[in-house]
Amino acid sequence: MTITPRLIGRKEAAAYCGISPTCFSMWVARGIMPPTLPGTRRWDRRAIDAMLSALGGINEPGAIDDRSALKKWRDKKNGYDSPRFGLDAKSENILVAMSYNTDLNTLDVLPGAGPVLMGRLVGKGLVKCQAAEGQQRYIITEEGHVEAVRIFEMWKRR
Repeated sequence: MTITPRLIGRKEAAAYCGISPTCFSMWVARGIMPPTLPGTRRWDRRAIDAMLSALGGINEPGAIDDRSALKKWRDKKNGYDSPRFGLDAKSENILVAMSYNTDLNTLDVLPGAGPVLMGRLVGKGLVKCQAAEGQQRYIITEEGHVEAVRIFEMWKRR
């Protein structure tokens, strides 16, 4: 009785697919074939079968498409990190500063903030403008707090 190993090397994997080892390596690099198992230089025959089935349009029960899982993860990450309000770096800095320090509410105490920049934040609904004691005060909205936390978390991951 001959036992066929489930894990195979590059040459065996290429022969299994009926292509050259160079072509197989290019397919792996392009994501057409699955990568090696972590920590090895071996491919799982079942992962190769699943990828070949997906390429051929066959939806087998339990077939794994590593590319779709990676794409979903990237889309989720990019969606979370993508700008929601089109803020530039200076606007992001001001919004985060206002969110974490409520005393920063007038132009004279907000470093780098001017009426134009604050007007943009007001126009986007991230900040409210209130006239009090002959001075304009800028109060961050709940939506502004949420965006500031998202921006700060994005900064921490960099």
